[in-house]
Amino acid sequence: MRRDPARTARRALLGLVLVVCLAVAWNLLRPKPQEAPPRPAPSPGAGTTVGNLEFLRFKDDSRKIDVKAREMVKQQGDTMLMRGVDASMPFVNEGRASVLKIQAEECQYQPSIERAAFKGKVVLRTDDGFELATETLKYWGDQQRAFTGDALSFKRGSLSGTATGLEYRPGSGILLRENVKVRIDDPQGGPGDIESQSATGSREERVFSFAGAVKATQGARELRANDLRLDMNAGMDAVERATATGNVDLLTGAGAALPGSTTASGGSKRLRGQRLEAVFRAKGVLQQVTTTEQASLELEPGPQDTPERRRVTGPRLRFEFDEQGALVSLHAPGPASGARGTGAASRLAVLMSEPLDPAKGAPRRVESETFDATLDPATGDPKAAEFKGAVQFSEPGRKAWAGQSSYDDAAGTLVMTGDPRILDEGEGSELKAQTITLGTRTRAVSAHGNVRHSIARRTSGKRPGMFGSEQPTLFLCRDFEYEPKTRTARYQENALVRSGTDEVRAPLITLEEAAPGKRRMTASGGTTSLLHPRSGKETAKPPAPVDARSKEMVYEEAASRVVYKGDVEIRQGDILTKSPEATAFLTKDGNDVERLEAGEPVEVHQGQRRANGDRGVYTPSDETFVLTGEKVVLFDLDRRLVGRILTFESGSDRIRVDGREEERTEAVFKRKEPPRP
Repeated sequence: MRRDPARTARRALLGLVLVVCLAVAWNLLRPKPQEAPPRPAPSPGAGTTVGNLEFLRFKDDSRKIDVKAREMVKQQGDTMLMRGVDASMPFVNEGRASVLKIQAEECQYQPSIERAAFKGKVVLRTDDGFELATETLKYWGDQQRAFTGDALSFKRGSLSGTATGLEYRPGSGILLRENVKVRIDDPQGGPGDIESQSATGSREERVFSFAGAVKATQGARELRANDLRLDMNAGMDAVERATATGNVDLLTGAGAALPGSTTASGGSKRLRGQRLEAVFRAKGVLQQVTTTEQASLELEPGPQDTPERRRVTGPRLRFEFDEQGALVSLHAPGPASGARGTGAASRLAVLMSEPLDPAKGAPRRVESETFDATLDPATGDPKAAEFKGAVQFSEPGRKAWAGQSSYDDAAGTLVMTGDPRILDEGEGSELKAQTITLGTRTRAVSAHGNVRHSIARRTSGKRPGMFGSEQPTLFLCRDFEYEPKTRTARYQENALVRSGTDEVRAPLITLEEAAPGKRRMTASGGTTSLLHPRSGKETAKPPAPVDARSKEMVYEEAASRVVYKGDVEIRQGDILTKSPEATAFLTKDGNDVERLEAGEPVEVHQGQRRANGDRGVYTPSDETFVLTGEKVVLFDLDRRLVGRILTFESGSDRIRVDGREEERTEAVFKRKEPPRP
């Protein structure tokens, strides 16, 4: 039976209708067209030929489909060839009637299997501005499949792009097979480009995905990943979530503003990981960005910044943005359940800073289980930060540990709590306290509560002096302060310094070090010191300790001496001296007390005896005290003796008194026992 050519041409339009779906699927900025209710089959109208042009029109009560062809040729079997095709047809877009137009040099159609092939400068247009151009476009109705293997281009408003190969199936969406390039013109942020090996889009799932060597750029920003997925909102006019996976690398060029900010910000910034997920508010405003699996953020300095590179790494990094899309916080919340990596290092957040010129600074590092920072929305600079769990700071020669630490940029401080301690390997010291505060800009240190500061002996020093014990010198107090510019440490509230068996106590102890080997220690507010001199003979009984009390005490390491000032009282064994000032001179190696000078004047007590003179010299090696002056007076029970030199022996009843003039007489008295009652 002879086939009706009008019916044949009408079936060919099934291919065009499917291309309409293709156009809508590609255009992700528009919602899915609503399905029109079933309509009665259109009745064929009259066909008119003018010259070599043929017009075919089909219409019903509400729509009109026009197909123009320069020539229609019946081929072998049921195949039909149309040349110079120009067709238009209605479709519904967002509830609004729209028109689709398609042009091609020729169209070959097989009605028995409902397959149509457009060839030669194929152009598809919709009246809302979408346009698709390619050399071939095929429709296989038996498989409900539209595809091309040729290069194609498309555009609609601010969206344009190219690809090689396209395929569309209802329910499966659209596939761009190779060499995908998409451009979105943004008047505010500049044009954005996306490149990938392939891309897919599904209107039913509201998802568009790029796969294989993805590269997305906009201005100074560039994102590279293995894959990129965009989840659209219900209206298909904005991205709700963007997910990049596989070797994710987001680079922001030097001077580029942070998201939500118009202020140029420092040097380049690089965010990397195996997975990056961005969540958007309405109108594409960033709300949150999370990077996982080997996450890292690297910041290069700007021209006006400190010349150091900063880096943040962790199992996860989460960035929070305010309502305007400005970055306001950074979190490293620790590994999620089931996260890769079981080693201790893989569970820690790490912050590092490294000077660009190693000769002008030292690298620094901070580790913790969790990390939370708040940022200035305008500049992106940190305002505050909290480190929790196994906190560790390190730089060459110095390390610190704490259970928790808080950073305040305005105050320029880092407060450490939870059994904090600082180990200075260069100084050979360790500081412990309930709370330790570090000055991030001044490098000052303060501590409060049960302060314990130990300083190891410097074996290279020629005069270790009061710090010469084999054991570390230990400082104990309630409050501690260290000023790095003057290299001054202050120990306050029940301060105690102990070196071996020697110790000093005072309300305030200050330790200054102008240069190596020139330490100066000052104790004030009422001091007590206890020194243990050594005997000159190996078999001799150790000398009694020197117990000194005064208003102030000064130890000078370079001079190897200790100066006591203000109401000085010094006791060794049974000898007590009182004077306004006294000085203890140390041995050449600084390890022992060579002599102690008191005066002027000086008062000596030994049991019931009392003597006054101008100056006194005590020698610990033989435990003798020599009192001198123009008039040395000795009071011994009911006796009084005047001379110029008076010598006491600790623990002995013997006293030697030299004559006033040139006479070398000596009087020796035996101490009398007081009368028994």
